[in-house]
Amino acid sequence: MNGTPAPAPPRPVDLKRRLLLRVTLFAFALLAAAGSYTLLQARERIRSDIQRTGATIRQLIQDEVARNNTSSFNRTLQGLDLSGLDGIGGLIHFCVTIEGTYRNPVIARCFGEDGGRETQAHPLAPAMRRLVGSDAAYHGLVGIKPGIKVAELRVTPDFDSEAAQVWRQLRNLLVITAGVLLINVLVYRPVRRALAPTDEILQVLGRMEAGDLGVRMPAFELVELSRIAGVFNHMAERLQQTRAEQQRLAQRLLDVREDERRHLARELHDELGQCLASINAEAAYAGELARERLPALQPCAEAIARTTAHMMEVLQQILHRLRPVGLDEFGLAASLGQMVGDWERRSRGQCSYRLDIDGEVGDLPDNLNVNLYRIVQESLTNAAKHGQARRIDVRLRREPSGAVSLEVEDDGAETGAARGTRAGGFGLIGMHERVQALGGTLAVLPRTPCGVRVEVHLPSPQLDEFTMEAAA
Repeated sequence: MNGTPAPAPPRPVDLKRRLLLRVTLFAFALLAAAGSYTLLQARERIRSDIQRTGATIRQLIQDEVARNNTSSFNRTLQGLDLSGLDGIGGLIHFCVTIEGTYRNPVIARCFGEDGGRETQAHPLAPAMRRLVGSDAAYHGLVGIKPGIKVAELRVTPDFDSEAAQVWRQLRNLLVITAGVLLINVLVYRPVRRALAPTDEILQVLGRMEAGDLGVRMPAFELVELSRIAGVFNHMAERLQQTRAEQQRLAQRLLDVREDERRHLARELHDELGQCLASINAEAAYAGELARERLPALQPCAEAIARTTAHMMEVLQQILHRLRPVGLDEFGLAASLGQMVGDWERRSRGQCSYRLDIDGEVGDLPDNLNVNLYRIVQESLTNAAKHGQARRIDVRLRREPSGAVSLEVEDDGAETGAARGTRAGGFGLIGMHERVQALGGTLAVLPRTPCGVRVEVHLPSPQLDEFTMEAAA
């Protein structure tokens, strides 16, 4: 009313799938973050190790060259022993390239985890080379005396060994991620088993929404769901009791109304009917006297007789509306046939009426017969007077289960809502009250291309209850 838009309804959430998805995404996000950190850490470590240990490696090689070359004129690198670098290679994986005076490679060897032996090319080595960068190298000169150059030294990372080490770290991360996913699956299964009754809960709620107030939830293993089931069953029982009391009260009110109509019809028939009969007799006697002695009074006597006859006809119609005479003596089927026939005769060919009764309806209790008769009566009145129908079909069916279905269908021009606002007496509200008191359902549906169909369904348990009450 204040112009504030209503909040949007929350989106439905599948708890099991959301839990599985979130834990899975968390595991992969953790894997990506840890993997990225591992690669960046390896890159910084390799670059710093090469620059930090390059000078040490150059000094060790230079000392070894000096031991092999005792003379300043002897600058050979043959027989150079680099086994002293194996210890460093166990800690820092690097490759050494020594070029002679004429830039011809003399020694090219890698010192990795295998103690300086030749390593096998690793598939991740190219990726590690791109990650670390080609500028990660140490360049230096090797000489026997100051100013006397023997060779040039180049120290680079051993990418195969580094790739193998990084792969072991990444493999450990993959194992941890697989463990998290396995735990996720192991947790998902008991959660799914614990939440499996939600489907049964939805089925119970659907049955209650359809009008079955006798449905109850079973006990569940999960404590929270068991508490919800207990509260739901208590509310359903209270609702069922309240609705039963309302139906009994509504039915009692309808019974009182029908009793008042029956009493009023009897009083009108006994009192007003006898008075009109007496007036009609006096008018006939006055007419005889007027013909013999006062011919001028004969028109007045005839007018009184016609008025009396019209009043008696109107009284019969009122009595028939208050209480159908044939309903008690001949039953529901015959009374409906008579009512449909009367409407057929009054329409004078402008509307076609059809009555179809399927199943045994002669054993229905009196209060149910009266209510069905009134519903059909009101439906026919609305269709004929407010819908301008050309054809009206009435179908009454007693199903094998004992339930009763009633349909009144017409091809009128107005909708059910318009007829409900124009209809006098009970109208749609009155029909709803009767059907609700009987524990059934009422639907007013539009037909294609025009017209309205009134559907009434009364379940068999209510019929059995009314039968027992009528017998009592």
